[in-house]
Amino acid sequence: MRLFKLALVAGTFALALAPASHAQDYKIGYSVFWGTNPYLVTMVAGAKAAAKEWQAKGVNIDLLVTNGGDTDTARQVSDLEDLYAQGVKGVLIFPGDSVMIGDTVTNVFNAEKIPVVITDIGIRSGDYVSQIVTDNYAGGRQAGDYMAHHLPKGSKVVTLDNAPTSDNGQARQRGFEDAAREAGLVVLAERIVPTLTLDSARRAAEDLLVADPDVKGIFTLNQLILQGAYQVIDQAGRDGDITLTAFDVDPISYKMVLDGKIDALVVQDPYRMGYDGMNSMIVSLEGGTVDKNVDLHTRLLTRENVETFASDPQIAAN
Repeated sequence: MRLFKLALVAGTFALALAPASHAQDYKIGYSVFWGTNPYLVTMVAGAKAAAKEWQAKGVNIDLLVTNGGDTDTARQVSDLEDLYAQGVKGVLIFPGDSVMIGDTVTNVFNAEKIPVVITDIGIRSGDYVSQIVTDNYAGGRQAGDYMAHHLPKGSKVVTLDNAPTSDNGQARQRGFEDAAREAGLVVLAERIVPTLTLDSARRAAEDLLVADPDVKGIFTLNQLILQGAYQVIDQAGRDGDITLTAFDVDPISYKMVLDGKIDALVVQDPYRMGYDGMNSMIVSLEGGTVDKNVDLHTRLLTRENVETFASDPQIAAN
């Protein structure tokens, strides 16, 4: 057998491959939630790019992508069951719900010894060959540190939480709130946003401004929620009076930073998650070894450095 080594930014995968004439074809599933979001589009694009590179090496990948929608996590469970029924050799998952999807991983894929790679959001049960996620706690701290730098001690800040059952969302919130408290800010009780929609975000922001009119900082777990909250803040004449930070970026939120409407965004690297996730899957199927857990760092986009992010695929490719 000939030995190949595939070096990735996330680490080095040692891979033993047979000659190309003996290479296998793999049907691989990629189950995502919020699949039309630019963040997820970018993540899937990374997986497709990696699959294309494997094809050049003689390993053909039939990639089946499913989108569980925006509100019903049970639909993603059905998607995963459909992928299993279609005979996938492995599955990549961006979980919409860490609990529900973890159960499916355990009962379906682990039970049948089908390898699983998790990208971005962790699961609370089930096993996987590799999990490639953002260090969400550290990213949340970045947002909290930024807000503390721009607000006087004693200022009231709050999280608008649209992901109470998502491990990554809760890690972001903990990081933000820990950093804010340590800096002397007053952290209010979170405000739940029931669904990832502009309408839901607007209602949560309206309730917040009525209940806590002296709030000075808002952190959201997703850029869409901040977009909805900004509309209410602007209509209330509070634009510029409340420091606004969020996780993630898309073309709309990027322009809002350019226009001075949003203060800062914590930016992840979904392309690399999808790219490294696909590579981890194929290396594992080919008998190689991969890192079990990979944490990726975030970058902070602000009004001062916004133009340096113009080429980010979440912005430029959507």
